[in-house]
Amino acid sequence: MQYQQQVQGVKNRNRSRLNQFDRDNESYLVETMLNNNVWKNDVIEAEYQTEEQFRAMVGQWEEYDAQLDVLFADADFKLQESLINMYKSESAREQTGVTAARIAAQGVREHGQKMARNTAELVLNQNVININKERSRNAAQANINTIFEKVRFPPVPGQTPIPPELEAKPSMAGLVLGIAGAAVSAYGFNKSFGATNTGMKPVSSFSVGDYVTGAPGTAAYNQSLTNASHLSQGGAIGWTSDMSISDSNLLNQW
Repeated sequence: MQYQQQVQGVKNRNRSRLNQFDRDNESYLVETMLNNNVWKNDVIEAEYQTEEQFRAMVGQWEEYDAQLDVLFADADFKLQESLINMYKSESAREQTGVTAARIAAQGVREHGQKMARNTAELVLNQNVININKERSRNAAQANINTIFEKVRFPPVPGQTPIPPELEAKPSMAGLVLGIAGAAVSAYGFNKSFGATNTGMKPVSSFSVGDYVTGAPGTAAYNQSLTNASHLSQGGAIGWTSDMSISDSNLLNQW
């Protein structure tokens, strides 16, 4: 009985450990699935953020292009004004002499100087705008790289639950030793407290001759013979402390 209880206890503990292992596996799978879903959502959000960075960069470039258009338009208006001023001095060509020639060439010379200055300003402004575009592109690329690095690698699942160590069933040697010990104990108890031989004979083997005493023909012999016969027929006898018949009158029929 004790062995069966030990076996059942081992089974219950192993079953409890296996159930806990199953629950740990389910929690591990759920946690892994949630981490993957969060990462997928982050990837989608990163794509939107990347598009926003690209659109912001394009918007800045369009703004720089608009500024460059303004500069070219201003240069064109300056060129037009310079041409108007140059042709206003055309009347000086009708005159003769050195002064007239100098005055006539003055307009062309000033126009050339203005054209050179405007061209230099356009080139410098265009370089500045190109530098600003490159800086905007680098900033957008850096932000895009930062966004990408956040979702570059998918989540790595952690360590799976470790299977529990199950207990082995108790050895049969304990059961055998227990049975052997019980048998030895029972044998020793029987030897210590069992019935002892009193020397009495069973009633089935009763014989009148066993209770006849004295020499034949004497009064004691006749009395013992009478008592023995009466006892064999179911009578009762009173005995003294030395196990002798106390009185023949004590012989009574049951």
